[in-house]
Amino acid sequence: MRAPTTNCGWCGAFAAMIPVQLAVSATGRKGIIGAGRSEDGAKARAVPMYWRMYTCPSCREASLALVAEEDGDDGDIEFRRWVPDKPPVKVYPDSIPKAIAAVAREAHSSLRVGNIQAAVLMARTTAEATAKAKGITTGNLAAKINALYAQHLIYEHVRDAAHEVRFVGNDAAHGDLVDDPISAEEAESIVELMDMLLDGVFIAPAKTAAQAAARQARKNASAGANANGAVLSSP
Repeated sequence: MRAPTTNCGWCGAFAAMIPVQLAVSATGRKGIIGAGRSEDGAKARAVPMYWRMYTCPSCREASLALVAEEDGDDGDIEFRRWVPDKPPVKVYPDSIPKAIAAVAREAHSSLRVGNIQAAVLMARTTAEATAKAKGITTGNLAAKINALYAQHLIYEHVRDAAHEVRFVGNDAAHGDLVDDPISAEEAESIVELMDMLLDGVFIAPAKTAAQAAARQARKNASAGANANGAVLSSP
C-alpha cells in the first residue's frame, strides 16, 4: 500500500500519511477507477470502496480516507476524500478581543469554502472593529487606519496593509466587481493582511508585555535571592 501525500486535515502539514494496519472498513459501494488513462491500456472499471485510516507524521492525529481500491497487491487505488479534509479555521490568542477574533475567523472560514466576497468583507469589518477597539470611533475607515498609525499603534507597513484590506473590502461592499472581480488569490492575500493588522495591534504588543513581565520577574527574584544571601551571611 503506497503512502498517500495530502495536507493533514488536523494540522495542515503536507505529508505522506502513515497507514494504520487493519483499520479498513468496506462501504459496500463501488467506485470507477482507470478513467482517462487509456495510454497505459487500462479501462475504466468498478472496484470496491473502502474507508482506510492513516496517521499524520507531523501531528500524529488519525484521518480517514475514502478509497476506490482494486483487489491485489498491484491493484490501482484512488483516494476520493479525506475526513477531516481541511485544517481547522484560524485560532487566535486571547490577546485579541473575542468579538474581533470571531469576525476574523469568519473571514478565514469564508475563504476556506470559497466565499470570496464574504471573506473580504469580513476582513474589512475586522479592520474597522480593530480601530474601534482602540477608541478610534470617528471618521471613515481610511481615517481610522491613519489614526491607528498617528497614535503609534501600528507601523507604517501595517498601516499600508490595513489600507489594502480597505480598498478591496470597499470594492466588495459597493458591488464594484463586474469588470474586475476579486480572485481567490487576492482574497487570500487580503485575509493575510488582516492578520498582519491583528498581529500589529494586539498580538505583538501582548507578547512584548509578557516578555517584559517575565524579565522583570526574573530580575526581582534574583534581587530577592541576593538580599537574602546578604542577610544570612552578616555577623
